[in-house]
Amino acid sequence: FVCIAVIFIVVAMELRNPGFTITYDSCGGTDVMANNQMYGELLEEPEPPTREGYLFTGWYKDSACYELWDVNNDIIESDIMLYAGWQKLQ
Repeated sequence: FVCIAVIFIVVAMELRNPGFTITYDSCGGTDVMANNQMYGELLEEPEPPTREGYLFTGWYKDSACYELWDVNNDIIESDIMLYAGWQKLQ
């Protein structure tokens, strides 16, 4: 009985907690929908945006695109905004 009650509480908490919101600024590229993920998860990368005349270089933590989000190591800890990095094609 205690085990069932604990499982119920954990499941109820998961249903109430939608996680953190990850918002994407495509910085001139195609729109990317925001999504929710839980604390401690690795980023579930969306389809990369496209932008005519540019190559997508990844998602960055800052709007100046200096600090790349490391999809293999950085974990979700709060609501975040990620910014698309672009390299102009020659």
